[in-house]
Amino acid sequence: MTYDWSRPALTPILPGKKLIGPLKDMATEVATASAGLEKSIAGVTARTLGERLRLINSYYSNLIEGHKTTIPEIEAALASQFVDKPERRYAQELCAAHVLTEREFMALLEREPSLDICSADVLSRLHATFYSHLPADHLTTHHAGGFTDIPVMPGTLRDGEVSVDGQTQHGPSAAELPRQMTIYRDVFTPSAFHGDEKLIAAAISHHRLTWLHPFRDGNGRISRLHTGLYLARINVNQCNLWSLSRGFSRNKDGYMLNLRATDSPEHVNAQAFFDEALTADFCRFFFEICLDQISFMRNLLRLEEIDRRIEWLVQTTIMTREKDLAPEADRLLRAVFREGMVPRGRIPEIVGMAERTARRRVTAPLERLNLLTSETPKGPVALGMPGEALPFLFPSLFDPSVIGQEYGEQSIV
Repeated sequence: MTYDWSRPALTPILPGKKLIGPLKDMATEVATASAGLEKSIAGVTARTLGERLRLINSYYSNLIEGHKTTIPEIEAALASQFVDKPERRYAQELCAAHVLTEREFMALLEREPSLDICSADVLSRLHATFYSHLPADHLTTHHAGGFTDIPVMPGTLRDGEVSVDGQTQHGPSAAELPRQMTIYRDVFTPSAFHGDEKLIAAAISHHRLTWLHPFRDGNGRISRLHTGLYLARINVNQCNLWSLSRGFSRNKDGYMLNLRATDSPEHVNAQAFFDEALTADFCRFFFEICLDQISFMRNLLRLEEIDRRIEWLVQTTIMTREKDLAPEADRLLRAVFREGMVPRGRIPEIVGMAERTARRRVTAPLERLNLLTSETPKGPVALGMPGEALPFLFPSLFDPSVIGQEYGEQSIV
């Protein structure tokens, strides 16, 4: 197919009147449901959980690319400890880079709420930052047989053509790419939209960025990182309480099918443009994934279920790791989950013990286990979520397929 690049090739930016109405309804539903989820638990608890869910984001984004690791292995990689099998180590390294990059750019967005996230500059920084957290061998592209001798050139727009099927061109030519990246920034910047249209733009921008394929390698991961950033930029899922990558991965066939179906613009009347109905289809798929993941997390965070899991965690901990821990510790953990932070002076009252006993039998053991955290020795306590506790607190999220039943059999070096 030959494109006329004299006109923008990213249209339609939003579907027309006949198609956009139902999408607006879905976008409103997503925004409302996501906001409700964030309001359902204390802010401090939400931020702690959201930080732990960065592991989930990286795990599933990596899985989409065909590379599997485990949550304990990702945590080990963040501590510069790796398994001794090359393919697993490769996956570990990528997941750790994902976590670090997401953390860095979400912090940047907090400092700069009006960050120009769709600009080529920010996208190039995102790509460069991701590769800066990887060992030197990742600086060449990777295929099924391993690393090639082709440099990735982190943060630099590709200088060659792309073909996904080996026959037809994918995305704009390298010569046209810089101009199309400028168009992408101009038409998809969040400030160009209002209300529910911001979420529709977020969905469409995800597809358009994957189609542009701006870099030599790492485009899928960068696109998913960028969409998470876009959502936070428009005040959706700012605490990272649900994972879009998890939803995409659990319906990988649908994700890839919808991306491919929307990929190829038609050449009509001397202008390349994307099919409006297929664009709307991708938006519906995107919103269905969002709603599914929000619903999953809403059920997971029901307080009565959390209370039961905390009790289970404390009982198991007493039997296996910390016999000095009092059973009443579950009262304190439930309180900090609900309230976010609890002053130390309230702890004896919550657990029904004298101050010294509460400190020896509850507070001190929980702090040793990192189930309680505090910024200062005398400051209020908040809920810690160490890796060992995650399968107890959120068993359907951190299940054996994610934690890895085989973990422990791998050698960490």
